[in-house]
Amino acid sequence: MIDKLNEQRRVLIKGAISASTLALVATSGLLLPQQLLAHWPTDAFSAEAVEDALLALLGQADIADNTIIQFKVGAPPSYAINGASVPIEIQSDLENIEQLLVLVEKNPFPLVMSLELTPEVKLPFKSMIKIAEDSQVIAVIRAEGKLYKTTRFVEVDIGGCA
Repeated sequence: MIDKLNEQRRVLIKGAISASTLALVATSGLLLPQQLLAHWPTDAFSAEAVEDALLALLGQADIADNTIIQFKVGAPPSYAINGASVPIEIQSDLENIEQLLVLVEKNPFPLVMSLELTPEVKLPFKSMIKIAEDSQVIAVIRAEGKLYKTTRFVEVDIGGCA
Protein backbone atom coordinates (compact mmCIF):
# COMPACT_ATOMS: atom_id res chain seq x y z
CA MET A 1 0.00 0.00 0.00
CA ILE A 2 2.80 2.43 0.91
CA ASP A 3 4.68 1.47 -2.27
CA LYS A 4 1.60 2.28 -4.35
CA LEU A 5 1.27 5.71 -2.68
CA ASN A 6 4.96 6.42 -3.28
CA GLU A 7 4.56 5.45 -6.94
CA GLN A 8 1.54 7.74 -7.34
CA ARG A 9 3.41 10.55 -5.64
CA ARG A 10 6.37 10.10 -8.03
CA VAL A 11 4.06 10.16 -11.06
CA LEU A 12 2.40 13.34 -9.74
CA ILE A 13 5.76 15.05 -9.10
CA LYS A 14 7.10 14.06 -12.54
CA GLY A 15 3.92 15.37 -14.17
CA ALA A 16 4.14 18.66 -12.28
CA ILE A 17 7.79 19.11 -13.25
CA SER A 18 7.03 18.29 -16.90
CA ALA A 19 4.06 20.66 -17.00
CA SER A 20 6.01 23.54 -15.45
CA THR A 21 8.93 22.96 -17.81
CA LEU A 22 6.59 22.95 -20.79
CA ALA A 23 4.89 26.13 -19.56
CA LEU A 24 8.28 27.83 -19.13
CA VAL A 25 9.43 26.84 -22.63
CA ALA A 26 6.11 27.89 -24.19
CA THR A 27 6.14 31.33 -22.53
CA SER A 28 9.73 31.90 -23.59
CA GLY A 29 8.66 31.58 -27.23
CA LEU A 30 10.73 28.51 -28.00
CA LEU A 31 7.71 26.52 -29.20
CA LEU A 32 6.29 29.20 -31.52
CA PRO A 33 6.75 28.75 -35.26
CA GLN A 34 8.86 31.90 -35.47
CA GLN A 35 9.57 31.49 -39.15
CA LEU A 36 5.86 31.42 -40.00
CA LEU A 37 4.92 34.26 -37.66
CA ALA A 38 7.72 36.44 -39.00
CA HIS A 39 6.17 36.37 -42.48
CA TRP A 40 2.56 37.08 -41.48
CA PRO A 41 1.55 40.26 -43.39
CA THR A 42 -0.57 41.86 -40.66
CA ASP A 43 -0.88 45.23 -42.43
CA ALA A 44 -2.11 43.59 -45.62
CA PHE A 45 -4.72 41.40 -43.95
CA SER A 46 -6.04 44.27 -41.81
CA ALA A 47 -6.22 46.75 -44.71
CA GLU A 48 -9.73 47.95 -45.49
CA ALA A 49 -9.13 48.74 -49.18
CA VAL A 50 -7.74 46.64 -52.03
CA GLU A 51 -5.12 49.26 -52.86
CA ASP A 52 -3.86 49.35 -49.25
CA ALA A 53 -3.60 45.55 -49.08
CA LEU A 54 -1.68 45.41 -52.35
CA LEU A 55 0.60 48.24 -51.23
CA ALA A 56 1.36 46.44 -47.95
CA LEU A 57 2.20 43.20 -49.77
CA LEU A 58 3.79 44.35 -53.01
CA GLY A 59 4.85 47.96 -52.53
CA GLN A 60 4.53 50.38 -55.45
CA ALA A 61 4.70 47.65 -58.09
CA ASP A 62 3.05 47.74 -61.50
CA ILE A 63 0.50 44.97 -62.00
CA ALA A 64 -0.38 44.04 -65.58
CA ASP A 65 -3.96 43.08 -66.45
CA ASN A 66 -3.59 39.75 -68.14
CA THR A 67 -5.51 36.96 -69.78
CA ILE A 68 -2.73 34.46 -68.97
CA ILE A 69 -4.58 33.76 -65.70
CA GLN A 70 -7.74 31.68 -65.95
CA PHE A 71 -9.85 32.53 -62.91
CA LYS A 72 -13.20 30.96 -62.01
CA VAL A 73 -15.25 32.23 -59.09
CA GLY A 74 -18.55 30.70 -58.00
CA ALA A 75 -20.54 27.73 -59.19
CA PRO A 76 -21.94 28.46 -61.71
CA PRO A 77 -19.20 30.98 -62.59
CA SER A 78 -19.76 34.58 -61.48
CA TYR A 79 -22.58 33.62 -59.10
CA ALA A 80 -22.71 32.50 -55.46
CA ILE A 81 -25.83 31.52 -53.58
CA ASN A 82 -24.06 31.62 -50.22
CA GLY A 83 -21.12 34.01 -49.87
CA ALA A 84 -19.81 32.08 -46.85
CA SER A 85 -18.42 29.35 -49.11
CA VAL A 86 -17.56 30.34 -52.67
CA PRO A 87 -15.36 28.06 -54.80
CA ILE A 88 -12.45 29.55 -56.73
CA GLU A 89 -10.06 28.02 -59.22
CA ILE A 90 -6.91 29.67 -60.57
CA GLN A 91 -5.02 28.27 -63.56
CA SER A 92 -2.08 29.67 -65.51
CA ASP A 93 0.68 28.52 -67.82
CA LEU A 94 3.12 30.97 -66.23
CA GLU A 95 6.39 29.40 -65.09
CA ASN A 96 7.99 29.87 -61.66
CA ILE A 97 4.95 31.23 -59.84
CA GLU A 98 6.20 32.71 -56.57
CA GLN A 99 3.10 34.25 -55.03
CA LEU A 100 -0.66 34.03 -55.34
CA LEU A 101 -3.10 36.60 -53.92
CA VAL A 102 -6.90 36.70 -53.87
CA LEU A 103 -8.77 39.86 -52.90
CA VAL A 104 -12.49 40.65 -52.68
CA GLU A 105 -13.13 44.35 -53.26
CA LYS A 106 -16.21 44.81 -51.03
CA ASN A 107 -15.22 42.54 -48.14
CA PRO A 108 -14.56 44.34 -44.83
CA PHE A 109 -10.93 43.19 -45.21
CA PRO A 110 -10.33 42.59 -48.93
CA LEU A 111 -7.26 40.32 -48.76
CA VAL A 112 -8.62 36.80 -48.35
CA MET A 113 -5.56 34.82 -49.39
CA SER A 114 -1.81 35.33 -49.74
CA LEU A 115 0.29 32.30 -50.63
CA GLU A 116 4.05 32.07 -51.10
CA LEU A 117 4.61 29.17 -53.48
CA THR A 118 7.60 26.92 -54.05
CA PRO A 119 8.55 25.67 -57.54
CA GLU A 120 7.07 22.27 -56.64
CA VAL A 121 3.54 23.73 -56.43
CA LYS A 122 1.71 23.51 -59.74
CA LEU A 123 -1.57 25.08 -60.75
CA PRO A 124 -4.55 24.72 -60.90
CA PHE A 125 -5.21 25.96 -57.39
CA LYS A 126 -8.66 25.43 -55.89
CA SER A 127 -10.03 26.79 -52.63
CA MET A 128 -13.09 28.32 -50.97
CA ILE A 129 -13.41 31.98 -49.98
CA LYS A 130 -15.98 34.25 -48.32
CA ILE A 131 -17.61 37.11 -50.20
CA ALA A 132 -19.67 39.74 -48.35
CA GLU A 133 -21.74 41.08 -51.27
CA ASP A 134 -21.74 41.50 -55.06
CA SER A 135 -18.13 42.38 -55.74
CA GLN A 136 -15.06 42.24 -57.92
CA VAL A 137 -12.77 39.34 -57.00
CA ILE A 138 -9.12 39.83 -57.96
CA ALA A 139 -6.42 37.20 -58.49
CA VAL A 140 -2.80 38.37 -58.55
CA ILE A 141 0.15 36.17 -59.48
CA ARG A 142 3.84 37.00 -59.11
CA ALA A 143 5.93 34.95 -61.55
CA GLU A 144 9.61 35.54 -62.29
CA GLY A 145 9.41 38.91 -60.54
CA LYS A 146 6.49 40.21 -62.65
CA LEU A 147 2.93 40.77 -61.44
CA TYR A 148 -0.21 39.78 -63.30
CA LYS A 149 -3.85 40.17 -62.31
CA THR A 150 -7.30 39.29 -63.50
CA THR A 151 -10.69 40.28 -62.13
CA ARG A 152 -14.11 38.64 -62.04
CA PHE A 153 -17.40 40.13 -60.90
CA VAL A 154 -19.45 37.83 -58.66
CA GLU A 155 -23.10 38.17 -57.69
CA VAL A 156 -23.88 36.95 -54.15
CA ASP A 157 -27.36 36.12 -52.84
CA ILE A 158 -26.46 35.72 -49.14
CA GLY A 159 -23.40 37.61 -47.84
CA GLY A 160 -20.71 35.53 -46.22
CA CYS A 161 -18.89 38.01 -43.98
CA ALA A 162 -20.17 39.04 -40.58
